[in-house]
Amino acid sequence: MFTVEVLPAQYGDALLVSYGPARSPHRILVDGGLGSVAPVVAERVRALDADIDLMIVTHVDLDHIGGAVRLLKDAAFTGRLGGIWFNGYPHLRQFSDVLGPIDGERLTRRIVELGLAWNAGWPWRLGPADDAPGAGGAVVVEGSPPRVPLPGGATAIVLSPTPTKLAELLPVWKQTIERAGLVAGVTATPDPAEPKPRVLLGAPTLTELAARRTPDDTAEANGSSIAIVLEYVERGTTRRVLLAGDAHPDALIASLDQLRGNDARYRVDACKLPHHGSRRNVSRALVQRLDCRQWIVSSNGVRFSHPNPEALARVIVDGGASPTIYGNYASGFLTDFASDYPPDEHGYRLVLPPDGETGITVDLARKR
Repeated sequence: MFTVEVLPAQYGDALLVSYGPARSPHRILVDGGLGSVAPVVAERVRALDADIDLMIVTHVDLDHIGGAVRLLKDAAFTGRLGGIWFNGYPHLRQFSDVLGPIDGERLTRRIVELGLAWNAGWPWRLGPADDAPGAGGAVVVEGSPPRVPLPGGATAIVLSPTPTKLAELLPVWKQTIERAGLVAGVTATPDPAEPKPRVLLGAPTLTELAARRTPDDTAEANGSSIAIVLEYVERGTTRRVLLAGDAHPDALIASLDQLRGNDARYRVDACKLPHHGSRRNVSRALVQRLDCRQWIVSSNGVRFSHPNPEALARVIVDGGASPTIYGNYASGFLTDFASDYPPDEHGYRLVLPPDGETGITVDLARKR
């Protein structure tokens, strides 16, 4: 089996990946959504009676890390957690001469208290001055995308971040972790809501929509996002899913260009769209690097109006024949898009949860 459960994480990410024998699969949890989502994730793990081999906290934005902080306070959850990947302040300092730790980083403190395997296997070790002696170094791409073996025979191919992207977060680290609720005594505050797209006279065609010029994402926290291709070989067939976090498109493109070699596109069976389908992260150049038929949106559309129609248009126009778009919520941004650009008339499928339900599972092992 090889599945990705896109849990109802509001406007954030909480992805449960399962692979291996159906009776005893291995599992990876990517992010925990907002803090209010933690009970949903914990209940799902309890219902599965499952261990989590690895938790990846992609970066320090509230809608990815808030639930992770709460999950690490749940003894039933942490008792089943094998290890964690998370780039904290000491890992940013690895690529800078800036000194001076910042107190109150709740996720870091909890990882140390629990004695979890932190960034295990990555070169360079944190020392006593970092208050986390023995933890591994930064999860980072230096040169070629590193291939990291995971339990059960899977491989994580890391696409982002680069040392430069991590270093760019340092000057705004304190402000970022305060917004994410990682500083004791400071209430978490989400980023300002993104304005809704302007309504233009006359609906553009999908090709026109895909071709709109939109600036790339430059947010430092998003640039620090861990993004991986999870690869698993079962019965001689290689399956891959790209879990892009909120990574910047230039970082993803640079890694994909190395992976695809002389091929026009790099094949993955599914892609979780970066930054919930933001027009700033889902560029045409990125989509054109991928041979992918299944595209995943994780967002209820609240606050940031995700996914943006330009991103969806790029998937349909540039993503190859007959793409399928999955959403974990039947949000107005997806249903309105489908109303304006009916799937049957525009060569794509839209798969949403049944009425009244949230969350969706994408089966990567199913023959297509």
